[in-house]
Amino acid sequence: MKRGIFYTFVTQAPTLLLFFVSSTLMTRILGDEGRGAYALITNQVALFSMLLSINIGFGVSYFTSKNGAERSVIGTGATLLFINIALTPLILLGVRSSAPLTAILMPNEAVHWLYWGYVYLSIILAMLNGTIAAVLLGLKEFKVLNWMSIFNAALSAIGFTLLYFFKDRIGPGTELSAVLTVTIVILLLVSVMWCVMYTVLVGMPVLPIWSWKIIRPIIAFSLVGHLSNLINLVNYRFDVWVVDQYHGASALGLYAVAVGVGQLLFYVPEPFSRVVQPYLYGQRKDELLPRFKMVARLNFSAVLVLSVGLAFMAPWLIPILFGDVFGSSVTALWLLLPGILFSSAFKLLAQLVVQGGGQRFNLLATSIGALVTILLDLALIPLWGIEGAAIASTISYLSILVAVLSVIRYRLGIPVHDLFLVRYSDLGSLRTSAPWKQAR
Repeated sequence: MKRGIFYTFVTQAPTLLLFFVSSTLMTRILGDEGRGAYALITNQVALFSMLLSINIGFGVSYFTSKNGAERSVIGTGATLLFINIALTPLILLGVRSSAPLTAILMPNEAVHWLYWGYVYLSIILAMLNGTIAAVLLGLKEFKVLNWMSIFNAALSAIGFTLLYFFKDRIGPGTELSAVLTVTIVILLLVSVMWCVMYTVLVGMPVLPIWSWKIIRPIIAFSLVGHLSNLINLVNYRFDVWVVDQYHGASALGLYAVAVGVGQLLFYVPEPFSRVVQPYLYGQRKDELLPRFKMVARLNFSAVLVLSVGLAFMAPWLIPILFGDVFGSSVTALWLLLPGILFSSAFKLLAQLVVQGGGQRFNLLATSIGALVTILLDLALIPLWGIEGAAIASTISYLSILVAVLSVIRYRLGIPVHDLFLVRYSDLGSLRTSAPWKQAR
């Protein structure tokens, strides 16, 4: 497990750098209003992807971790994908036919049907890629998952670098469509590579299963986590729509940069949560708990150090990278960083709650956070704009973390005082288990 964490963590450095480059160049191309419009469209993709997937990737990963790649698990994922291929256009058509819904979910300039085509294709490909990644995660194919992360980030950096160099050839008012074109081409290439990886490493025929008796246990398990994800979507996305409605696309663009830069720190818990998950779900007793606590401490401490460093650099880093107009994003980023730290801790600790049979408590925690988000967004954003949105998000993430810690401590009976700050023994353990040490 330590080797998996080490290699996954190492790959995050180039992945983070490449995505940062692509995000910077994309923002330079779009400007503040264009960046806000892009945020609205991608929010819609995230919303419907989460709604329609019913968190099937989580179920696929969980059952694959326990039993290996089984036809019932893969067939269930295929069934849901086929259903959504047919269902999604009908849902999007209904949204497009409603002027109020369209005004909330889509920017004013996205009137052509091709924008909706982009949303549809992005939803389907996101579900396809997520299901394949879940199968490979359950099989502990960390090397492939790591390389796919780098491949995706590299394609994104290359695509937006080329678009940036040729931005003078983009007609006025077509910057958004150019960015979306590059984005969907990258997504298509990544999807092809995911399919190749599945064929080589798994090779099981992808055939839908229509027997409710077979797919029911997987769907039922996924649905509990799905409800939690849906409610958590409020925590991540509700402020975007409120900022747009009260302060317009320009303010949303500024807020999107603050959120985007802050959420780069989410790449830190990714290797920890990705590697720990199949081991944690596949254990028979609590033999993994001491190592899980060590991982939790490393995760929290790493995000804490990076957050402090980012806070110091933000006042000069953001204007240099994105332009002077985005200097107003700095204060919002400062206010968001504590929330990013809390959310990064929750992402890992929630897995311990699931292992203890407490998925419903994760649902309760995210419900508390969603209620806090809605109330504070509606109270603070009209008054304080993007700074109010950042404050609301941080308080919401804190409430979720406190709720989960309470479950771990009082429901699972696990002490929580040793889940945060790294110890010297943790560093020593990593040094002795490093690949170059084991090779001697």
